[in-house]
Amino acid sequence: MRVPLMAMGAPAGEESCIISFHRLHYGKLGEGEERRVPPSAGYAVTRRSRGLGREWDPYLSPLRLMGLRRFEPDAIDIDARTTGCLVARSVGDSIVLMRARFRPEDGERGFGRLHQQAAIWVGALEFFQRHPAASLSVAAQELRALPDLAVESEAARLNDPPLSWRIARLDAEGVRHVVERSDWAIPMLELLLEGAETGADAVRDFGAHDFASEAEFLAAVGLTLQMLPRAFPRWRDISVVSGLAHPLPGLCLRYVPSWRHARAAA
Repeated sequence: MRVPLMAMGAPAGEESCIISFHRLHYGKLGEGEERRVPPSAGYAVTRRSRGLGREWDPYLSPLRLMGLRRFEPDAIDIDARTTGCLVARSVGDSIVLMRARFRPEDGERGFGRLHQQAAIWVGALEFFQRHPAASLSVAAQELRALPDLAVESEAARLNDPPLSWRIARLDAEGVRHVVERSDWAIPMLELLLEGAETGADAVRDFGAHDFASEAEFLAAVGLTLQMLPRAFPRWRDISVVSGLAHPLPGLCLRYVPSWRHARAAA
């Protein structure tokens, strides 16, 4: 599949570098501190980074990224419905991270009709291969599906600067020390290494019995992926999923927070 290349995330110094993502928001515009959505509001792309052309839109469809024909609330694990599901997967030469959910039109604590909201980041796959731990850590903290505010001008929202953070470079030996002594690393590495040998699709599921939170799961996946060489043959087949009720094709590492007891791995 040929898609535009996002050339972002250039190194910046010996001890740190810049992590950067274009972003696109899809959903409805909100009003006021509670970001209430008027019943008459329609769906649209409400924010777009400058440099992220419209030719990207078909590849960034929430349905396409989640592998769904329809997006309904039961597509999200019951314990993830407040914050929504998270999907990280490659699209061509880019890495795409998405947070998607349903929220009440009358605000976060409301009981009104639900509407879809999605926040999508796009960065260079090559950079993600070098810094998966930092990329997933930033997503765990910052990637939120919130309505943009209607008071902000459309011109500003649709010409937004990319997001960027300065991150510390991880010590390779330190990462290896943590991964080699962690129980969660064994099933993750088994999935990746066996997948490289067989070429088959596979999923490894984790739940609350493994990780107390999504952030802990993403940190573990990030450190595990940090161990992979750039020459790993199936980088483009790796997906990281949290809170989605179904796995994705390829090599899928998935967190389902409602699972309190161990499940057999597929």
